[in-house]
Amino acid sequence: MLLLMRKRIGSVIIKVFVVLLVLGFGAWGVQDMLGYQVGGGSGGVAEVGGEVLPARALYQDVYSEVNRMRQFLGNSFNIEQAQQLGVIDSVLQRQINAAATRKGAMDLGVAISDRLVRNAIVDQPMFRGLAGNFDRERFQQILQSNGLTEEAYVARLREDLMTQQLMKTVSAGVVAPGRWVDRVHRYQEETRDVETVFVPDASITHVSEPSDTDLRKYFDDNKEIFTAPEYRALTFVRLDAADLAKEMEVAEEDVQTSYDERLDEFTTEERRAVRQMLLSDEAEAKKVISQIQGGKSFLNAAKEIAKQDKATIELGDVTREDLLPDIAEAVFALAKDAVSVPIKSSLGWHVMQVVNVVPGGTKSFEEVRDQVKNDLAFQKAIDAIFDLSNRFEDELGGGASISEAAGRLGLKVEKLAVIDQAGNDANGMAVTNLPVGNFLATAFDTEEGEDSAMTEAGEDGFYILHVDGVTPPTLRIFDTVRADVTAAWKAVKRREGAKAFAAVIVGAVADGRKLVDGAAEWRVEVKPVDGVRRRGNRGDVNDALAAKVFKLKPGHAAMERIGEGFRVAALKKVHAAPLGPSESRKEMAEQLTQSLRQDLDTQLVAALREGAGVNINRQAVDALFGERQNPQ
Repeated sequence: MLLLMRKRIGSVIIKVFVVLLVLGFGAWGVQDMLGYQVGGGSGGVAEVGGEVLPARALYQDVYSEVNRMRQFLGNSFNIEQAQQLGVIDSVLQRQINAAATRKGAMDLGVAISDRLVRNAIVDQPMFRGLAGNFDRERFQQILQSNGLTEEAYVARLREDLMTQQLMKTVSAGVVAPGRWVDRVHRYQEETRDVETVFVPDASITHVSEPSDTDLRKYFDDNKEIFTAPEYRALTFVRLDAADLAKEMEVAEEDVQTSYDERLDEFTTEERRAVRQMLLSDEAEAKKVISQIQGGKSFLNAAKEIAKQDKATIELGDVTREDLLPDIAEAVFALAKDAVSVPIKSSLGWHVMQVVNVVPGGTKSFEEVRDQVKNDLAFQKAIDAIFDLSNRFEDELGGGASISEAAGRLGLKVEKLAVIDQAGNDANGMAVTNLPVGNFLATAFDTEEGEDSAMTEAGEDGFYILHVDGVTPPTLRIFDTVRADVTAAWKAVKRREGAKAFAAVIVGAVADGRKLVDGAAEWRVEVKPVDGVRRRGNRGDVNDALAAKVFKLKPGHAAMERIGEGFRVAALKKVHAAPLGPSESRKEMAEQLTQSLRQDLDTQLVAALREGAGVNINRQAVDALFGERQNPQ
């Protein structure tokens, strides 16, 4: 039922709901099943600059992290394993860093406007409705489910934005030193030209026939290759909103009503690409305008008179709301390429230019009618799945099998006679048209003779399955796979032969012979590959072979297994990185700058922690996540 509720009110609510259940009913033994100790939830696990970090917040964050890790490590992953991996300490340190940075921002007087907070809320995907726009009802619902008031949420969001603003302000001016960039760039952008030949396994045609002893030994040494995988027979039923939506009838008046309600979604505000010069007095602003009217470009006038560069004056695409009220009306009254008269605001005198105009407008009902109708049909299908799933579960609760329940509700029953964990049938062919999501994982996690839970199939559906039978992995009889064993044994011998032959070629190059001189004798084709890099190579020279090439001297060779054979590469020429400005150097400078900024952020957080003072209540943390005490 929780999965069905998720479709109705969103995943965030359900996650919070589950956490509240665990916390609320811990005394009934829920925490015993999970391996958690919730004692001491009202106390603090740490104090940062006078702010107490509550135990419950740490508990919830750790629980969320463990659940996330279970998606990758399996459902058996528990709190003890999380503790061994340092998850608890990592989450605690993250909360302490956030609190210290938050306090630092407040002490420095960093302020966040109401408009920035509003935009941050509206941009949150979890607050959007079916149509993709901000849904206030959903916003209130999620806050209520998390036990938050709107005022508390806004206050915390403002603090988070304040923290981000502080971090960005401190690291914004950091730039990687030019000498460092040049040195790293020279190393990274050096390239090498090579000549290569390929020795495929298939070129080794003279392989003797194996004896019975050879084959049986190979069979015994490689039993995993000749073992049939576990197979399962399944019965399953799927519920898909997209399929149900095709059968849903939607009244025309409902389509019109939905269009009217979603009118904002279909309305686009007029946007303008705008340039701005900000000057200290009106006389200087008029001087700028006079220069422009005399033929000087806006950019040149800004540079020469206002001492402002292109990055400063380009505001980009803006709406009316993006501009100060004092200048918005004037800007949106200008024609394209026109320059405004001097405009006074609290910041000074503005001279504006409109570079481009993107008209706004509203799509008509006829333009979006089909889209609105399909959205309504899909919403009805979601509702139908919710109801259908309830009825299905009621049938199962009454003792019906999956097939019986599906028959009573008019749902299609599907069967798979044989499928392995890779999704293949007994012949090794992929089974198609399976339900999306973790269908195979569910099938192989469910016991024989049991039903799975109703499980999500992607974003818009569910499935439930029954494991009819399990065939365990079985070592095939030698005589039935003798041909396969023979083929595998010969493949190994061909690979060994190809490797030995490639090594001969490498040795010949080391003795001074060129690939082109020996190509005819070796029956290989010489292929030049220019511009080999230290990493990011594809095709004939992969990164493993490239690593060996960058250790060679000109005239020497190296080899590497690539595909179904061995590639030999002989170094011809070394190309130093290009000097001077380039796109690659620019990218390198950006990467190194970003690395420096991250380091600076780390140091800033450490300094803020030291300034705020941090006290960790290790006893409270241990009590929250410590080992359970067995009653005597």
